[in-house]
Amino acid sequence: MKNFNVITECYIDTNLVEYLLNDVVNHQGGCNEVMRTLNNKKDIFAIGVIDDDKRVNQNVNNFVTINQSEKLILMKHKERCQYLIRIKPAADMFILNCAKEEYVDTNQFGIPSELKAFTELSKSVSSGKDSRFKALFKELKNNKDFVALKRILKYLCEKQYKVNDMEVSNYLG
Repeated sequence: MKNFNVITECYIDTNLVEYLLNDVVNHQGGCNEVMRTLNNKKDIFAIGVIDDDKRVNQNVNNFVTINQSEKLILMKHKERCQYLIRIKPAADMFILNCAKEEYVDTNQFGIPSELKAFTELSKSVSSGKDSRFKALFKELKNNKDFVALKRILKYLCEKQYKVNDMEVSNYLG
């Protein structure tokens, strides 16, 4: 089954979200493509997952922040039943920071712990299905930010048009 209403930006985001949801999601090639896809789904519930890059797509201005934590920003479209989750500063650093918090050495999974090398690996097409990342995510499953992201994604997917913004915002603490 494929969840076309969850739209991810890059391969590592896709791998992470598919792990958290235990479902295949709609991978797009970059933030602009995620935002374009959301815009094309005007009448459909959807969730976009993007990095909180320095270059922000102007369509992000159509969303308002519901809540945020140090690593995640949860936003809702001003007029539609669409949500945007921005990972700060980006998925690669998010994952590395979570690993450090949990005292997990990414090298034990064959994944570099240095940001530049990690990013090179995570940007490759194969990282979208790389079992090394899945094994790392399994090790990080109890990290508070992983838990928050998973709870938000699952809640939004389950409730869709019946989302209570206050309730979902509580998952960020």
